[in-house]
Amino acid sequence: MSLRRKRIDFNVAFDELKRDMVKMFDFSGTGPVSGMGMYQLVYDICNSVPKPFAEKLYCAIAEFLREYAINVRQTILSQEEVVPLYAKYWEKYSTATFYLNDICGYLNGLIVKQRKGPGISEKRPFVGQSNYPRQDIQALANHIWKEQVVLEIKQRRRNKLMYQVLETIRQDREGAQVNFSVVHDTVISLVALNAKTDRPLELYIDEFETPYIAQTKAYYKTESNIKLSSCTISQYMKLAMDRLAQEGIRNARYCHRTSHARVIQECETQYVAEHQKSIQTEFEKMVANERTEDCSMAYSLLSRIENGIVPLLATFEKYITTVGKEIILGLGASITKDPREYVERLLDLHSKYMQMCSKLFTNDAAFIASLDKAFRSIVNDTSTNSAARSPEVMARYTDIMLRKKQKTGLTESEVEDRLARVVVLFKYIDDKDLFQKFYSRVLAKRLIFDASVSSEAEANMISRLKSACGHEYTSKLQRMFTDMTISADLNNHFKDWMQGNDLSNGLDFGILVLTAGSWPVNSSQPLEFQCPGELEKSITHFTTFYHQRHNGRKLSWFWHWCRADVRVTYLDKRYELSVSLYQFAVLAVFNAGDSYTVGEIGNQTKLVEAELIRVVKSLLEANLLVVEGSDPNTVNRSSVLKLNLTFSNKRTKLKISGALQADTPQETTATLRAVDEDRRLCIQASIVRIMKSRRTLTHMQLVQEVIDQCKGRFTPNVPMIKKCIEQLLDKQYIERADNSLDRYVYVT
Repeated sequence: MSLRRKRIDFNVAFDELKRDMVKMFDFSGTGPVSGMGMYQLVYDICNSVPKPFAEKLYCAIAEFLREYAINVRQTILSQEEVVPLYAKYWEKYSTATFYLNDICGYLNGLIVKQRKGPGISEKRPFVGQSNYPRQDIQALANHIWKEQVVLEIKQRRRNKLMYQVLETIRQDREGAQVNFSVVHDTVISLVALNAKTDRPLELYIDEFETPYIAQTKAYYKTESNIKLSSCTISQYMKLAMDRLAQEGIRNARYCHRTSHARVIQECETQYVAEHQKSIQTEFEKMVANERTEDCSMAYSLLSRIENGIVPLLATFEKYITTVGKEIILGLGASITKDPREYVERLLDLHSKYMQMCSKLFTNDAAFIASLDKAFRSIVNDTSTNSAARSPEVMARYTDIMLRKKQKTGLTESEVEDRLARVVVLFKYIDDKDLFQKFYSRVLAKRLIFDASVSSEAEANMISRLKSACGHEYTSKLQRMFTDMTISADLNNHFKDWMQGNDLSNGLDFGILVLTAGSWPVNSSQPLEFQCPGELEKSITHFTTFYHQRHNGRKLSWFWHWCRADVRVTYLDKRYELSVSLYQFAVLAVFNAGDSYTVGEIGNQTKLVEAELIRVVKSLLEANLLVVEGSDPNTVNRSSVLKLNLTFSNKRTKLKISGALQADTPQETTATLRAVDEDRRLCIQASIVRIMKSRRTLTHMQLVQEVIDQCKGRFTPNVPMIKKCIEQLLDKQYIERADNSLDRYVYVT
């Protein structure tokens, strides 16, 4: 290539350039085209002496492009089907102008450079005396095609080009075979034509996107109304899913990526939003009849529109709540006798709808929240069935799972699985403190009576409760295990001490020393009782031993938690009985005689009458004692009791204390009272903490903050909060503000 300036005859030079351009644009292949030769020619024309012809060359190329575009337009309009021809000529034109723009790179630099000067907004906006703006050849070519082809067809032939484009898309929607590639090339040409302007998508939006969306709206509005009136909701949803999927593919074929969301949104509006009530109304039947595919489609469709799934959430929650409460109502009073069916049916219900959330609703947090609300309502409902006190029932269920020799028919791994799942229901309990009280009672009985299925299972359950509610919630439960470990060591030391002091009396005597406050036994005061003489020495020895090791500590004996293994020797066959200490004391009376009245036994054992009658009845039911001359069900102080000398049983080891280990109504009432007292103290402590931090609060603010602090353990009721506030006012922890009776102030 030569950079030397030379004298040029413009007409001769441009004719040579034009011949090569004709070959480029017509793709005639009549002769070779030298890109380098054309570039040299453009350079020489732009740098000719004595006068350069850059602007004249630019205008001449523009006229060539204009004449070419006019001829193409005439050729296109000469045919009935304009889209295929348009796409064909556009492909040639865009390819040729791409290379021509490169060949005219030097010319582009000169023309565009003169558009603006330093400090001047528009120095020379047009080239020479023409109306062509200063822009590169590619932008010029796009402008000419837009004006001479696209807009001229629109004005002269009623926008025949876009009409046929939209008609082809309509035929595609109706299942006809169409040449979508020519439609795609035609539509995308509208984007390319404005690519080098300040508003690159304006032509595309005005000429295609806007009418296309309007056509889409009209088409799907008509079709959706017809389909909904002629088919079921299930069929309609399937059609809607198919249509939306097809429209997504169609968008990729025809539209620029910026249109995809708007077109799909219009489809969703006509097929889903306009008929959402019909789908929402049917949703409850879908869930009830387990029409999983329909549920999935309803969710998929309605989640596409704003607030579309909100009615589904309410329906889902209401339906689960109804089913759960029907289960509770159907169980009736059987919940009190055996909590397993209550817990396991609710667990199955929860598992069923959690799987539905996972598989059909893609683990949508909103549906899981609705499931949680439904189960919170079910688990905390006592109005449907007064026996369904979930904290107590679930505590008893865990007791069955964790207790030895329970006929559950489950393997160890299945028991662990049930316990892990029951924590799911536990999390829905509002009164978690009530569960804690009942759980601690049954745990205490398992530990004291050595009835736990395994220490590992107990530890795992407490770990789950700790994960759900925190360390403080399980601190007392964990201290109970610590006491059991310490007691085992203490018994070993006591045996060594007895042997060292030669005090052994032949009894296998074991003691559990329990920390006051950590065990629920402290809620019941020890009953008056005269320990049998056979045990008095052992008790005295242990008291002496313990006080030697722990000076200043006080031992309180809880006789009602004690048990004994005794051997019966007055029968032909020897039996070993596992009894409570009270039962042992009654039986021990008969070591000195064969017949006693209930009153005489009471005088020796010092048991209160109600407890004495209860113990005697348990021995009568076991057939170890018989009552003379009266109904065993009407035992009183004057009833005469005798040993049953004809007692017989196939088994030689019998457990008689089981009935006495069950919770009595009085113990349940005492537990509830203890919970109320704990709540009162908890609320008062919360009030003091809040007021110490905030210094001054209105009544409503204080009540709300107390509820927020306590709701992790229980839901405090407002009357109890008011009562606790009054008590703290009396104790002068807080006082009313001088200028407002509705405001409290912390007293320092």
